[in-house]
Formats: sequence, C-alpha cells, structure tokens
Amino acid sequence: MENDSHVPDPAEAREALATIDSAQRAVRDTPWPTWIYPVNALLLGAMTLTFALGDDGRTYLFATGAVLLAINVLAGYRMGTPYTLPTSRTFLALAFTAIGCLAAAFVVSEITTRSWPIIVLAVAATVLYLIAGVVHRRSTGAPR
Repeated sequence: MENDSHVPDPAEAREALATIDSAQRAVRDTPWPTWIYPVNALLLGAMTLTFALGDDGRTYLFATGAVLLAINVLAGYRMGTPYTLPTSRTFLALAFTAIGCLAAAFVVSEITTRSWPIIVLAVAATVLYLIAGVVHRRSTGAPR
C-alpha cells in the first residue's frame, strides 16, 4: 500500500472527478468512420437472415458474427477506442433494439418454419441500425 501524504480537499476531488468525466465523454463521443454504419447494418441484417436457413445457418451466423466483431475491433483500434460504447442513449436504444430483432429471429426460427417473419426482422434490424448510425453521426459529428 502506498503512502500518500496529500489528501485532496472536496473542491480538488470534485475537479479531478469532473476532469475524468470529461475525458471519458471525449473518448466515448469520438466520431466513427462513415463506412462502419452501413457495414454494421448489413452484417447485422445478414446475421438475422441466417436463422431462415435452419440448422445450416449456424455456421453462417458465427462467420458473420466474427466478421462483424473483427471489423469493429479493428476500426476501434485505428480510432484509438476499441471497446467503448457511445454516450448517445438514442443510438444505444436503437442498436440494442436492432440486436433484439436478431434475438427475435432466433425465437421465430424455433417456433415456425416460415421464413417471412425472419426476413421482416432482418430488414427491421438493418433499418434500425442505419437510423442509429444517423443519430450517432449527428451526436458526434464527422470524423477528423
């Protein structure tokens, strides 16, 4: 354990915490490259469509999921923010709703053999993520 003889007063502590919060917000609100929004939307839609393939779709689901993860991590590393979530609550809500469409497609594929509900969910996931991308872009601005 370290010996730290300096104990900050409440004003210094508040200032230090405010500095940390502003630094975190700056990192979390870093603009993303423009190309990543449609790529993520298409890959999310493709992942949702894999449930229409039945049991054969699992391989494609894992493959598209791995591509989606790899693209986002690599883009994040290039930006310097590989594992951060944006602060935009609207973006997060829309993105998680799009992921919810993916989960709903899984449930639908287990209940019925019809593929049209899965196609509708895939289109919904894609459109929701594209809207989320527009919201995120407006909240952060264009990349530098």
